[in-house]
Amino acid sequence: MKHILILVVLSLVMLTGCSMQGKLTRAYEGKKWEQVQLSEGRPTRVENRANGEKVMVYVREKNLGKARINTGSFQYDEFASPPATKTETTRFYVSKDGIVKRVEFERDYER
Repeated sequence: MKHILILVVLSLVMLTGCSMQGKLTRAYEGKKWEQVQLSEGRPTRVENRANGEKVMVYVREKNLGKARINTGSFQYDEFASPPATKTETTRFYVSKDGIVKRVEFERDYER
């Protein structure tokens, strides 16, 4: 029982530590904006805020085709999920000094 509890706790720690938001925050928060540009490239758009800060927005879209779904009946029964578009949006909030203050990541699927 003790081993199961330890395994569950370690699994939860690993799952929360491996999220995309956590990875981006650890990688870029507090770093200079130039370092982000070197690794990520040019942003899709730049939004200027009233306080002089900038929001650098990266949008990546990927078309996901039909995925076969096995129903367990006959192998000749065709059943597939509809195609979808995956959109990943990353926002870097950059201070006047060029330092990344905050990172936001969101993923959206559209059918």
